[in-house]
Amino acid sequence: MERLRVAPNYDIQYLETDRPSPLSDNHIESMIQDVLSGKLDRDISNSVYSNFKIEADNYFNSSKLNNITGLDSFNRIDIINGCTQYIDNLYMQGPVQVLEGDYRYHDRLKLCVVSPLGKLAHNTPLIIAMPFPSIGAVHNNMTELLTECTEKHIPVHIDGAWLTTCRDISFDFTHSAIQSVGISLSKGLGLGWNRVGLRYTRQINPDSVTIMNDFNMNLRAPAMIGLHFIRNLPVDYLWNKYSETYYRICRDFNLTPTNSVYLALRDNQPVGLSPLIRYRHE
Repeated sequence: MERLRVAPNYDIQYLETDRPSPLSDNHIESMIQDVLSGKLDRDISNSVYSNFKIEADNYFNSSKLNNITGLDSFNRIDIINGCTQYIDNLYMQGPVQVLEGDYRYHDRLKLCVVSPLGKLAHNTPLIIAMPFPSIGAVHNNMTELLTECTEKHIPVHIDGAWLTTCRDISFDFTHSAIQSVGISLSKGLGLGWNRVGLRYTRQINPDSVTIMNDFNMNLRAPAMIGLHFIRNLPVDYLWNKYSETYYRICRDFNLTPTNSVYLALRDNQPVGLSPLIRYRHE
């Protein structure tokens, strides 16, 4: 398993400007080695799926540093292979739109319409990340955006891939415009190599994700590994351990803190702190 890059010294040049990486540490990497050594629950029955849905849902709702409500208002929960599958599944169903500054994956696909706030396309689903990648927090105009989406009959789908890296996020998912939410374990638990998470949906319509879940077609290994991590790593682990270091780096290099433990702003542009956080601890 490739180890997260550690800055060789405490210098501003080791801020990540191109592709900020999620934060991992020695403890998480030791857990990865436990997985590779086979130190997992040996149950490979279908109960792995139901256990993961229940325990991951409880995990996402258990943060003491965030105030996340309304996930229980959705009618169905499915296992996803990370938020990438969640996004791909939405693209499969027709045209989608995004806001400028969202997840670069949309740019790489070149399949969506980039719409400005106030001029969103009617009746075209909107995918929006939370936290929003370019600011590391809930989008600054989220209330206005949801109002516009309601007026224009735009289904909103929230990509919560980085939500488990956050603190001080306060959000209620019960808004009627929000039709689905995807939350992944990948970024907050160092599990980019084992993408797994949950999708919450308001309307129950057959699609590739529901079919995979209804017929137990999801791979068991990602769910088993996900269970191992959420059973042994608290949901607020990164912020509880590294908050002092995070804010120290922000002060030392005149950066603006965000809600995401791996990300700060320099001249209003996102920069990654993970290599410098690792340096100060190692």
